[in-house]
Amino acid sequence: MRKSLLARLIGLIFPAIGAGNPPSIPDNGAMPDQIGLYNAVLGMNPFQETGYNAATNTAGFTLAGSQIAGAAQNFLNLTGTLAGAANAQLPTVAQLIAALPSNVQAAPTGLSFQLRVINSSAGAFAWTLTTNTGWTLNGTMSMAQNTWRDFIVTITSATTASIQAVGTGTQS
Repeated sequence: MRKSLLARLIGLIFPAIGAGNPPSIPDNGAMPDQIGLYNAVLGMNPFQETGYNAATNTAGFTLAGSQIAGAAQNFLNLTGTLAGAANAQLPTVAQLIAALPSNVQAAPTGLSFQLRVINSSAGAFAWTLTTNTGWTLNGTMSMAQNTWRDFIVTITSATTASIQAVGTGTQS
């Protein structure tokens, strides 16, 4: 009971941490452990755990920041039926940062999150992520039909970010 009251109190004092995971605060009898409280506040994940978006585009388009960001693990499902290979251009880094939770927009440097792009198009063609202002792309950026590719997105400054391909698989 005391832990849940303390967690609510911390949420009222620090409303920005409410978007992430709930804190785990060690209890030392009647008082919370001071080091545990300190570590719980500093270790808060500023993101919600997962986010899912779908895009029904049937030709190349520019992604919105909110389609690829805002959670620790982001899933973007490209569902439109392609008539040929198409590009999905990343948003500018400024648009990406604007789509982040408000509690991290002022100092986003060093933040990383996962992005999985899924190609579940009925057309037998690939989607390819392409660059935009402020991005560094590393690794393969294409997704064949019925496959997905995982990326790690890292904000490297207030105007730059990198996207690193880290794995792929088949959609089933």
